[in-house]
Amino acid sequence: MCESKVILKKGESEEVVMEDVVRIEVENGKVKMWGLLGEYGEVEGRIVLMDFRQHRIVVEGGK
Repeated sequence: MCESKVILKKGESEEVVMEDVVRIEVENGKVKMWGLLGEYGEVEGRIVLMDFRQHRIVVEGGK
């Protein structure tokens, strides 16, 4: 499987906002995420890094 963690980066701090993410859509400055079991979340910002070896997606910005 290739689930990833989505990490929100604000300045120097990083916070895991969702784990086991299997789908991402970007729309109007929002990153929408769906988890392996159907969970849903969204954050404002932009994707700055997608590292599939580390299963890590970094979003920089907003709320």
